[in-house]
Amino acid sequence: MEKISILWDLDGTIIDSVDLYYEAYRAVFKKYDLGPLNAAETEYRSKYFGRAVEVFLRDHVSGPISDDLMAAMKWDYLQAANEHLMSSPDGGIRLIPGVDRVINAFFEKGYLMAIASTSWLPTVVHSLEKVGLLEKFANISSGFLLPSKPAPDVFRLAAALNNVLAERCVVFEDSLAGMRGAKAAGMKCVGIGTSVELSQMADADIRLNSYSELNIEDVERLFR
Repeated sequence: MEKISILWDLDGTIIDSVDLYYEAYRAVFKKYDLGPLNAAETEYRSKYFGRAVEVFLRDHVSGPISDDLMAAMKWDYLQAANEHLMSSPDGGIRLIPGVDRVINAFFEKGYLMAIASTSWLPTVVHSLEKVGLLEKFANISSGFLLPSKPAPDVFRLAAALNNVLAERCVVFEDSLAGMRGAKAAGMKCVGIGTSVELSQMADADIRLNSYSELNIEDVERLFR
C-alpha cells in the first residue's frame, strides 16, 4: 500500500499560541508609539488569530501604513514573538489538550508527519522544541512567504517534502481557511474545534470537538 502522510497545522491545532502573538502585537504598538492596543485578547482570538499580520495592523493602526513601514512592523512583530517564546518560562504557548496522544500514536505506528504552518520557520521550530515534539516530524513546511491559506501551497510543499502524493495526505487543521486549503490541495482533512464550530467545518472529513474523540483507525479508514 502507498504510504500515508499526516500533515499538521501548528497554531490552534497543536498549540494554543494566542498569548504569544497577542504579546507580540503589544510590543509592536509600544515600539512604534501607537498608543494602547485597542483589541482585547478575546477579540484577537475570535477575529484575528491565524490571519495575516497585515490584516490586524491595518484594522488597528489609525492612518495609512506605507509598504516600508508595514515591512518593518511585521519584522518587529516576528522578532517580538520569537523573543517572548524563548525568554518566558512557557513561551506563551501550551499544548491543545490530547494532541500529544494523537501525535505520539501516529509516530509509534510509523506514519510520516510534517508541519504545514503559515508561521515563521524559526518560531515553528522553537515552539515544537518548547513542547517537546520537534523530533516527531520528518519535515517542516513554512508558508510564511507563500500565499496564505486557503491557498493550498503550504500543504503541497509539505507533501512534496515528505515525497507523498496529495491524495495520500490528511491534514489536521483548526481554521476554516486551512480546511479549505487542504481540500484545494486534494487532501483529506480532520477539523479540530478550537477556533470554529463543528457545524462550520464543511470541508472537514472528520470533525472533532476535542482530540479525546479521535481514534487513529478513524483516520486510517479515510484511505480505504
